Amino acid sequence: MGKKNITILSVSFNSSIHLKRLIKNFHLKTAQLDNIKFLIVDNTNGDDKALYTAFDKSYDVRIIKNNNRFKQRSLSHANALDFGMEHVDTKFTLIVDPDIHIFYKNWDDFCIKKMELNPQTVIGAPYPQWKLGKVHNYPSVVFMFFQTNLVQSFGRTFYPFPKLYKRIYNSIVRKFVRLGGFANKNRLNRFKNLQLICKWLEELTGITSPDTGKEIVSQFHYNGYNSIVFASPYEQSFGDEDARELKLLAKDFEVYTYENKPFISHMYSSGVYHWRTQRSSDLNYWIGLIKKIEDNIGRT
Repeated sequence: MGKKNITILSVSFNSSIHLKRLIKNFHLKTAQLDNIKFLIVDNTNGDDKALYTAFDKSYDVRIIKNNNRFKQRSLSHANALDFGMEHVDTKFTLIVDPDIHIFYKNWDDFCIKKMELNPQTVIGAPYPQWKLGKVHNYPSVVFMFFQTNLVQSFGRTFYPFPKLYKRIYNSIVRKFVRLGGFANKNRLNRFKNLQLICKWLEELTGITSPDTGKEIVSQFHYNGYNSIVFASPYEQSFGDEDARELKLLAKDFEVYTYENKPFISHMYSSGVYHWRTQRSSDLNYWIGLIKKIEDNIGRT
């Protein structure tokens, strides 16, 4: 077997259920299966025993234990990605969250063809529009595809936060942008005028909620990278002719499209009150919607 071209890097914190499903999903959607391998950073440092028996032996999966000292979620995630990137030896890297689903058939061919046009390209899913104060014009670590050696040459980390004084400033300003919490996902999904007001406030104040990968994204911008980002439609963005399940997916979860076709979904199940919805933590509901959408795609 020849040298593989793409490492799919993901961080697990008791995420074996998601990863078992995701790796099967990749095997159904990848054009060149001999070209991919999986690298999972175990952020429990071996405590999650189920992770080590979760995958079929025919899958090329490597698990590395990370003795992570951070308790804060974004810091822990960043530390694990830094550790994982030290072990990537393929031309390309795809960073993904465990709780995503890929709809786009032959996603690997799509990404590599874009890279052939310009190696200084990053492809993926930005933070959705309703996550106010975050980066929307570059991919996030939910789904981020890039040429490995170029990003490694940045010499930067996935550390999420600025200096303390800036964090205090950001905390105050993003409350203003989010209208004191009034502009939550549920309301933004429903009210177009609220979307427009918050978008204007966000453009006025800039990034006030940086997250994992902040320094990497800054380097993409500084080095003039071509950024190909998927759209993150609101529920109401889908017309009557669209599948009902896509609207429901956008209502309670994250859905990303490229040229009006579904590319991925991210469950995310955030505990943050202004992003949480009634069913955003319902795994079976999310999987059920995905199955119906896949059935619809198969019929077209």
